[in-house]
Amino acid sequence: MIMSSLTDWHVDVLEYAQKCIYCGYCSLCPTYKELKWETNHPRGILEQIKLYFSEGTKENVKLEVSKTLFEAVFACTMCKACENICLVDIPLIKIWEQVRQESFKKGRWSPSMLSLYNKVKDTQNIFGLPPEERLIWAKLSGLVMTRRVKKKAPLAYFVGCQASYSGKMSEIAPSVVKILRKTKTNFTILGNDEWCCGSPIFLAGGYSVGKSFAKHNLDELKKLGVKRIVTACSGCYRAFKIVYPRVLGESWDFEVLHISELANELIQSGKLKLKKQIKEKVTFKDPCELVRHCGLIEAPRNVINSIPNVRFEELPSNKEEALCCGGGGLLKLNDSDLGNKVNSKLISEIKYSEADIVANGCPTCLDTIQAGVKKEGLDIEVIDIAELILRAMGEKK
Repeated sequence: MIMSSLTDWHVDVLEYAQKCIYCGYCSLCPTYKELKWETNHPRGILEQIKLYFSEGTKENVKLEVSKTLFEAVFACTMCKACENICLVDIPLIKIWEQVRQESFKKGRWSPSMLSLYNKVKDTQNIFGLPPEERLIWAKLSGLVMTRRVKKKAPLAYFVGCQASYSGKMSEIAPSVVKILRKTKTNFTILGNDEWCCGSPIFLAGGYSVGKSFAKHNLDELKKLGVKRIVTACSGCYRAFKIVYPRVLGESWDFEVLHISELANELIQSGKLKLKKQIKEKVTFKDPCELVRHCGLIEAPRNVINSIPNVRFEELPSNKEEALCCGGGGLLKLNDSDLGNKVNSKLISEIKYSEADIVANGCPTCLDTIQAGVKKEGLDIEVIDIAELILRAMGEKK
């Protein structure tokens, strides 16, 4: 058993591994479908865990098992499809994260994993860029945010690393801000004092560093009297919604909203009006961290269906059965070729839908779908749902 002070987050991995009934339902694992090795099957990983963590297992056997075990858990997209279908309710994501932590303790992280870990730890963002450049997105989009930074307000917009720094995500943050301004929503942002939500660190198994990030963001939000947090990033959303309450306990008492949830709320109250028709055919890709980790299903659909005369069609695999984009769980970092193979299944469904626009609620999905669409030469626009909302409002980018 891996022991830690973060007892609520940790489970007895050996005890749960022994509960597996080998039903095989978790064969729907996207990486297992590609690799087809039993060592990459969720039940196969649990078998390896039983060998590795059993006290009676000899050290030479543990060493041999650890190679395939650590490789298998880092080949996982953490999409949670296996856990959601598990007949005996094994908390597989928690277990995989703890095995990843064990890999770190044993010095078995890959150089790319260590590089990401050190970047986040040293610069508080996943890109290793200067913290003082966190507001570069506002400058590039011509938005003046001076009056919003560290302003006391009931709602905070947590921008996230990707929307703050990545040129590929350059329209996400400006779109969210324009939605909030147009609806006269009183909000604040942390600016340079916003730290990475810690999602990649938690997914990697770095709990102590992740907790320090959670504590920092908690303290900064409390100073401003914030009660609600909105984000357009599914990773940030999951961190705030699921991880922070577990690692921070009762001190974390914020209401957490995805931008689709807040937009749906504003539409229902009459503050947000979607008045411009979008003639193109629209589909929506459910991010794994929203739909399976957090159970967020209806809000984005309600928003899309509020667009006048919208032509909205679901992907063949949608809601709880949505396909993974291939970028989750740090797979893009650990094995980009495998991630691309997983992604190709999703791109096939998008192509089959004959949609003109693919909206989503996750920067990682946005990046991987854009890459997949480009690779296949498809004439499909891939945008964040905040961009779609802004377009339906009749507002300029």
